[in-house]
Amino acid sequence: MGKKHRENITYSRETSYNMGLDFCDTILFKVRGRRRGRRSLGKPTSEAQAVVNERNARMKFARSANANFKEGRDLYVTFTFDEYHYPATRSQAKALTDKFLRRMKWAWKKLDNGLPFKWLYVIEGDDGKRIHIHMLMTGGLPHDSIKRLWGMSDIVNVRTLQASDKGYEALSVYLTKQGRLTGEHRYYCSRNMDTPEYAELNCGISADDMEDLARTIEDINIGAGKGEATTAQRYAPVESRYPGYYLAEAQAVYLEQFHEWVIHIKLYHKDSQPGRRETKRRRAEERYLRDMGVV
Repeated sequence: MGKKHRENITYSRETSYNMGLDFCDTILFKVRGRRRGRRSLGKPTSEAQAVVNERNARMKFARSANANFKEGRDLYVTFTFDEYHYPATRSQAKALTDKFLRRMKWAWKKLDNGLPFKWLYVIEGDDGKRIHIHMLMTGGLPHDSIKRLWGMSDIVNVRTLQASDKGYEALSVYLTKQGRLTGEHRYYCSRNMDTPEYAELNCGISADDMEDLARTIEDINIGAGKGEATTAQRYAPVESRYPGYYLAEAQAVYLEQFHEWVIHIKLYHKDSQPGRRETKRRRAEERYLRDMGVV
């Protein structure tokens, strides 16, 4: 006998990551019908799937970095190997790095500052390029101590983490640019990393409102309306949906085959970077006035 009847309805869903933290990215899309399983879009080609996998890996890396590392306190470190310690393979580089992290954990326990020690790293190099390590870690130990504990090269670049209005996204793209090699993870992290918070809800936005929001985002991205409204007014239709957040970037993609919009919005909390947004607005308005010959 037959399958259970499923209503052929359309409703909008929004998945928001890192809401309540300093940075947030949210995706709005349409869902058709009350389906229990994942919606089948057809089997993608291996090339298309590789692109999707790379994009998802970078987004996951960025969300994890945003959720676990604090700007101005935590560190971005690049470790190199001298000729004596140079690993023959990337797997050997991982083994050497894991030994270093065990030394770091002992040093961290002695520090006793009440913070959990977290780390996230990628291995870069091979195929003609020297192997080296890029790592994000909790700050607290003196930079000289970190270099001494590494002990496998005099060239260790320790920098304090600085975020943009999209958090650590640009850094995440740089660190994951090499992609995944056969049999390897894209990156490695400590077990005490917090999972990025997210909320998934049926947001109740109509198809017309969805299209209006998409068109607004398109106008923002091409700079339309600068002569008619300030930056704050142009961003208001997007920012009004997310009280307490400023818009960092938004993209709206129209899927021809489904006649639907998919919207991706990135935001940062107003209290997280005081003054940055106001500076951007002022400069944008000054550029417009200069172009108009007013100043």
